[in-house]
Amino acid sequence: MTRFEGSTINKDPSTTQRQWVSANDERIIFMNRNQKAILVASLLSLSMAMSACGGGQSTQPAKASTSAVEETAKETESSAAASTANSKETESTGNESTTENKESESTGTESTATESSEQAAGTVVDENSEDYVIELDPQYNVPTEELLKKFPIKHQTPAATDLSKKIQNRMLNGFNRWNMGYDAWEHWGEVLYHDDSIYNVNGVRLTLKEYQQAMDVSLKKLDIRMGDFKNMVLVDDWMAIQYETVNIDRETGAEKPGTTMEFAKFGDYDELGAKVDEGWGGVKNDTYSGTMHFQTEEEQKAQQEFMDELIATELKDTDNLEDKYPIVYPTTIDTELGEKMKAAILEDFDKFNQGYGAWDTWTKDFYTDDVAMNYLGEDISLDDYKAEMKKQIGNTQKVRINNILVSEDWAAIHYWTVTEKEDGTKDADNHMQFLHFVENGDGIQVDICYAK
Repeated sequence: MTRFEGSTINKDPSTTQRQWVSANDERIIFMNRNQKAILVASLLSLSMAMSACGGGQSTQPAKASTSAVEETAKETESSAAASTANSKETESTGNESTTENKESESTGTESTATESSEQAAGTVVDENSEDYVIELDPQYNVPTEELLKKFPIKHQTPAATDLSKKIQNRMLNGFNRWNMGYDAWEHWGEVLYHDDSIYNVNGVRLTLKEYQQAMDVSLKKLDIRMGDFKNMVLVDDWMAIQYETVNIDRETGAEKPGTTMEFAKFGDYDELGAKVDEGWGGVKNDTYSGTMHFQTEEEQKAQQEFMDELIATELKDTDNLEDKYPIVYPTTIDTELGEKMKAAILEDFDKFNQGYGAWDTWTKDFYTDDVAMNYLGEDISLDDYKAEMKKQIGNTQKVRINNILVSEDWAAIHYWTVTEKEDGTKDADNHMQFLHFVENGDGIQVDICYAK
């Protein structure tokens, strides 16, 4: 899979307007009703992958009068809500200054503070000015210290480098834009992403434009509110975050809580700050095929080839676990504790692949007796977690590690498994975990585990 590193960011204002009627719209037009139902279901799941790391629009797209995305929404049970949301969005797009005024009114003292900082910094804040640079606008650069008071991170680990500090500040500012509402968040993507950014949604690799189209449909159906911020692990040019969300159905008002994990690789673009080169939000689930409808046929083929490659993985026959489970995106581990944590994670992989008996025995060393276990967003006991794993071990192998990010006593891991089904076919899935380690005598153990 191609990664985009050091891509040139196009700041030519003549090319920043995106047209929404595209090959994606044509693919949606010619879907049958069953395919559209799958697509709509995938969009609901897609919202769970929305975060400070996703969902905003990198540019301000020109709204087509009748897009196929809108036609799809109208054919679903949420047609009325989607139509109303689109109408409001069109009106606000037609008069951006009106939207900005409403945002200023809704944010109260925050807007006053922003205006003061803008005047003090002498930064051009008129979006219609030729000298305006959105990444430098003070409203998108609230100081980290102020944001941490508003959005405290439950399990805080340090931002040790200049790039890590930039990433931390940008992500916290993203949370800030979310909780001001979608109108305020709409322009945030231009700060966070560049034209070549890639975002993997529940295992499906989307270009930025495809991701924007998916989110445009999804946010007509749901309002997503950010909840507690649990983790932000920052290592080198990588970030892993975990946070809670509440999805609110715009039509019924029904609320659904959820938990989201994301991994992202950033680039440092000088005065424009840290931007996402490629991100992974959420894990593969039953909406996978629906989300793929946003891809071109060529991209769908490449997606399947990637899955076939995972399924065909043959692990090396070696006792050297670093050779057996190489990390696709290695990052710095510069402490003795960190090396122990990595070794324990690799051992956990290998015991899992050896069978349930070996893994069950290993859990006595890997987890503390009172480990706080959260699986798929639910707090469960270690015994219940082991019962879930017993259903998988034997049919499932852990085959590839994308990341092991280690910061102090926390590790964030993203990896792939291959499962053989009852009919003999195989499928690949990705998983994410946040693990907290404690020292116990000469060894270490996990006392907090979040797993999806």
